[in-house]
Amino acid sequence: MDEITELLTRQWHFPDLADEAALARLWRLAADRGWFGRAGLADTVALVRATGAAACPLPVMDAFVAADLLTQAPEIVAGVAAGDVRILVAPADPAAETVRFAEGGMAASHVLVLPPAGGRATVRAVEFAVPQPGLASPAWARLHLGGPETAVDVGPERAARALSLLRLGLAARAMAAARRTHDQSVAHAKVRRQFGRPIGGFGAVQQRTATREIELVAGELLIEDAVRRHGTDAPDPVLATELAVSHAAAVAPRIQVSAHHTLGAGGYFEGHDAPWLFRRVHADIALLPSCPPPHGTVADIMIGTTAGLPSVDATVRAAAMREEARAFCAGHRTSARLFAKGDDPAVVAAMAERKWFGMTWTAADGGRDATLGEQIALQDETAYHQVPAALAMAAVSVVGAPVVKYGTAEQKERYLPRIRDGRLTFCLGYSEPEAGSDLASLTTTAVRDGDDWVINGTKSWISNAHTAEYIWLAVRTDVDAKPPMAGISMFMVPMDAEGIRTEPRQGLSGQICSTVTFDGVRVSDSARIGPVNRGWQVITDTLTGERLLLAGEIAGSSRRQFDELLAAVRADPDGTAGPSGSDKRARLSGMAVQVHAANLLLTEAAERAESGAVHTARLASAMAGVLAAEVAEQLSRDILEILGPAAALGTPDVPGAGIFELGLRLSVLAFLGGGTNDVQRGLIARGLGLS
Repeated sequence: MDEITELLTRQWHFPDLADEAALARLWRLAADRGWFGRAGLADTVALVRATGAAACPLPVMDAFVAADLLTQAPEIVAGVAAGDVRILVAPADPAAETVRFAEGGMAASHVLVLPPAGGRATVRAVEFAVPQPGLASPAWARLHLGGPETAVDVGPERAARALSLLRLGLAARAMAAARRTHDQSVAHAKVRRQFGRPIGGFGAVQQRTATREIELVAGELLIEDAVRRHGTDAPDPVLATELAVSHAAAVAPRIQVSAHHTLGAGGYFEGHDAPWLFRRVHADIALLPSCPPPHGTVADIMIGTTAGLPSVDATVRAAAMREEARAFCAGHRTSARLFAKGDDPAVVAAMAERKWFGMTWTAADGGRDATLGEQIALQDETAYHQVPAALAMAAVSVVGAPVVKYGTAEQKERYLPRIRDGRLTFCLGYSEPEAGSDLASLTTTAVRDGDDWVINGTKSWISNAHTAEYIWLAVRTDVDAKPPMAGISMFMVPMDAEGIRTEPRQGLSGQICSTVTFDGVRVSDSARIGPVNRGWQVITDTLTGERLLLAGEIAGSSRRQFDELLAAVRADPDGTAGPSGSDKRARLSGMAVQVHAANLLLTEAAERAESGAVHTARLASAMAGVLAAEVAEQLSRDILEILGPAAALGTPDVPGAGIFELGLRLSVLAFLGGGTNDVQRGLIARGLGLS
């Protein structure tokens, strides 16, 4: 990759050399370095991304597709590899005499004219090219073609693959250009000072930056997923490509313009890279309609076939766990109403028999050394099937993980068996009236008194406090600590302890949340988990896994809602979603993209966590949480738009049997629980170096 970057930097300094002569020269030099010599698809996409970051329209993907189609014309393939045949691929009628909107056309020597539905494809020389000045730089061209020099028969499946790859190339190049501008804007925000401080410290800049990073990472994962599926025997490569392309078409221009907001006037003038990257992003996205999707949009594919969203499991173990969980859940799924009422003891007991609670713990702690990916697969499937065991599963990550890491032998013996059996009920005592996402500001205190601690204060918005046996409680044990998070300790406090008072309230979702007041509550020091004044570390050491499991639960529920919506639309396509090209179908495509992207980001975050990359894992888990929550909220509103009043009912006889209206009410909690999305975006921005 260093060699690629070096060549592009030297030969394509785009503010000065963005013309057809420079492109033709680069084309030859790239061929000399083997860029067109039948590299694999993954390597080709890496090259495409490098050209995108350089705002360069070198048609690397066209060469790959042409070589893939022209196996019966080895002399042409050899010419492409050598750079003697500078070829473009144009989806068009075989009888077409001209090609409009040809990117890089002023430097091309040949065009492979590909019938979009398959048929006789022809290689034809460019007789002359007419520049089409406008947004693209170098300009697009209108190509006038000579007679066929070579012809090959291309079946429908191969034609579909070719179109899919061409679209993937445009999406990858646009996203890479947007990424380059975003990265430049982040670097600028660290050094550009306004009002006496770096602009990266301003909330608006941080929020925009985090949003761009989430959209970029999601897009990159979607592209990688499509590349993997095209390069192997994995199913649904065309659908995976359309998911990636749809995302890029929606977000790449938005990312580019958002980055310009941060760059300000300095990024507007052509001494900066941003104007050329702006041209590249918008030109590539504008070209997508000239290369039609082979099977229609994402919505067209999913409505017209039995295709579901592609699987996202990264490992064989995670995939096997998902199949095992899916088989179990199929016999224990329930309605949205029953799921909302809490855990079913019989279901929890059946899961405990399979050792699913605490499965990631070591054998010494009663676990089975499962991976985080396996745990997330289980979480996703139980949420998808609405298996009533969410509280028992939450106990594993929120309480079990810190007890495993910090608990004494006596504490492990007391709590872990009950968590493994699904019998420990708890509530989470973090939030306070003046300390929500800002946990370091909590004021509930615990004061040492001999072998005991005396707790005073108030916790707010505590789910399940009215039924919990314990509260997992964060308190301040050093009121003078600097920084404030240095004075926090963690306790497992019995909810029946004298001095605890609960005031239940019903939330929008129907859940009961309480204000919990501690008035001189006395607990033994044995209730403390982890060192005194090290509670912040106890919390953050297990925060990545906790956030991922919470995001996994939200994402699983969203995937279920999407599938229920898809079933309703398939039953009456024209009546619910309208014809191909309708606004409702576009909404359905957008939902599919976002649900799939959230699941890919969850999988990526789990892989980073398991690799020990603590910083990047925390960043990815925060991004996964934000995206999952926003997908849940957007999905719920779009479902109302598509299905109308029926989606607002909670009765068994409507599509989804009430899951849609419950999902809408729960969606607000999705972006509040575990820290609001605004706060999470601030953490993401700081993780990128803005402060």
